[in-house]
Amino acid sequence: MADEEMWIAGDWCASGNGETSDVLNPATGEVIATVPRATVDDVNRCVDASRAAFEHADWHAIDPAQRGRILNKMAGVTYAKAKELAALESANNGKTFREALSEIRYGAWTLEYFAGLADKIEGSTIPVPGPRLNYTLRQPLGVTAHIIPWNFPLQLALRSIAPALAAGCTVIAKPASWTPLSLIAWAKAIDEAETGLPSGVLQVITGSGALAGDALAGHAGVDGVVLTGGVPTGKTVMAKASEQLTPVTLELGGKGANIVFPDANLRYAAKAICFG
Repeated sequence: MADEEMWIAGDWCASGNGETSDVLNPATGEVIATVPRATVDDVNRCVDASRAAFEHADWHAIDPAQRGRILNKMAGVTYAKAKELAALESANNGKTFREALSEIRYGAWTLEYFAGLADKIEGSTIPVPGPRLNYTLRQPLGVTAHIIPWNFPLQLALRSIAPALAAGCTVIAKPASWTPLSLIAWAKAIDEAETGLPSGVLQVITGSGALAGDALAGHAGVDGVVLTGGVPTGKTVMAKASEQLTPVTLELGGKGANIVFPDANLRYAAKAICFG
């Protein structure tokens, strides 16, 4: 059994009060790890470190092409660790190794995709009468909080982490309390690799949604919140964020309807429907 830690301000640490939560293998019910149960003070420390990294580590002002190169290195680390991460996600989430491996490789591709966009975030010029020039610039939002669901723990984390980093934002990621292990392991791999990512730009905090998630969503130092989850959680996060007028990006579930026509290959259709 592993005793995992949070990644705050470049250091791996326990929660401020030392409390932990058990992480289970859903297939066996076995406790396979413990993770810190973050306090409000831990969240505050995390947000302060993220703000410092944004403003003083010059992450927002770094050459966008350099951000792209760092993201490509992060993608390389993800590809290299894909099988190890997939095995961990399978044990923690209960999905098959094959499915987990496919999703993690897709997450690595997501990092590559946004690495290519990092130096292509452009504004526009606006036609106006007279001898004047009007134009817009796109600037990084700032400190972003990412609340990750349990069903695709690493893939959906990277889906929002990658564009935020590419744009020059700093990231605080909070995995679901049931399935935090693959994101923690990925963050450790990024920390150990020489990617060039400045300290504090990416952090991982663990804990319950009711405490850590709500504290992040309602924090005055957070400039944007991303959540993938259910409608009730989305309403809670939106309400918390509205106290600070913090913009939110919510993905609150989708329905994958399947339409099978009479002339379809029924064997293939049944297999595809079971896959999801």
